[in-house]
Amino acid sequence: MITSLWFSQFKAFSECNLELRPLTILLGENNAGKSSILAALRLLSQTVQGQDPSLPLSFSGPYGDFGSYRDLVYRNHRGRPFAIALTCSHHSVGPRAYWSYTEFKHRVQTRETFIRSSELWLAGTDRPIIRLETPREGTRPLVTAVSGETIPDAARQTVTSNIRMYTFLPRLVHDAGGRESRSADVSRGLGLLRDANAQLSDAYRTVSTSLQAVEYLGAMRRAPERTYVNTGVASRRIGADGSAWPTMIASGSPQRKRELDAASNWLSAAGIARSVTVSWIGDRHYEIVVTNPVTGEPENIADVGQGTSQVLPVIIAGLRLRPDDTLIVEEPEIHLHPRAQAALGDYFANLCNRGVQALVETHSEYFIVRLQQQIASGQLDPEHVMLYYVYSEPDGKKIKPVTLDDTASFRDQIPGGFFPQRIDEARKLIEARGRAGTAE
Repeated sequence: MITSLWFSQFKAFSECNLELRPLTILLGENNAGKSSILAALRLLSQTVQGQDPSLPLSFSGPYGDFGSYRDLVYRNHRGRPFAIALTCSHHSVGPRAYWSYTEFKHRVQTRETFIRSSELWLAGTDRPIIRLETPREGTRPLVTAVSGETIPDAARQTVTSNIRMYTFLPRLVHDAGGRESRSADVSRGLGLLRDANAQLSDAYRTVSTSLQAVEYLGAMRRAPERTYVNTGVASRRIGADGSAWPTMIASGSPQRKRELDAASNWLSAAGIARSVTVSWIGDRHYEIVVTNPVTGEPENIADVGQGTSQVLPVIIAGLRLRPDDTLIVEEPEIHLHPRAQAALGDYFANLCNRGVQALVETHSEYFIVRLQQQIASGQLDPEHVMLYYVYSEPDGKKIKPVTLDDTASFRDQIPGGFFPQRIDEARKLIEARGRAGTAE
């Protein structure tokens, strides 16, 4: 999973450095900068999952339209570079964690975004596996160091011919050890590449696999439809608007049936519905039927409250992910009543215990309190949970980490506007009642 995220001169932040836990939660007022944090991961994931490996960044795609370079760089200064780095590990590659760093820059004259520098490291070591830098007047990055040893200028072009950039990640594409050269510097550089081959390959696979395994669901999910068309193809991604979830459950495979049953169980526990089922109208069309939790009446999903159709993509997306995959969700609680918001705490605790990473942006106090209950009862490890309060000050955006102890108490208090808001509103209510009683 992705265990750290760092970026500089990006969106709303001059610098941001976060430790990511299996369950990481972003809190804060509107326009505080939470979306900027999510945007960094969305942008890299969208790029790696894209169809064009020659693009260093995909500004538009399934995880969002990020506009232009000017919209991404801090304070919209096109002449300023920005950098994003992350630490990843994934069980499908191996136990080791790797750190990826990329600095991007923009050429105003050609309106071109390019890689100013790129590095891959084995996490915890003191020298990069590989470093590439684009010369001041160059068009592509050249290898400047391998295993911490500098590659001389005269050898960089030849050494770099063995490397191909897949989006912003370097990858060895030739057998560097098989080349002969009369230049000692070139021979030395190719030998370093050969020796670093296995580590470089693992680093590339770990970072790319981790970003490929990111699923993103935005706050604005698509409204339900009365009927759906069976295309015979189930999407691999839920979609930023959650629009693909009906195709994911329409298949009659045993795996899909288990996911649908699990979704029904959660809806029932949350008091939203007794069950959700697929009802076929013909060979091509089907409808999603939700059973009322009180009356047992079956209803088309288009005829029930928005909360059902808004939360089902969240539930289906998480159920389909595997250990070390990452789910990014904005406002999973949208349109839900307090009981269901609290039930989301159980759902994300379960994801965490399954090994699925989640990065959640929320405004729900009920969600947080239920997570605290999970920790206090011993069902969720407090070390697996991290909260960040994101807020604005006159000199810029700030982030305050908030951790929980074994009793689910906050080691550091969340700044104003979250839990303190409830106390403040209750105090004002008591004062208002007192004034009303005095007036009588």
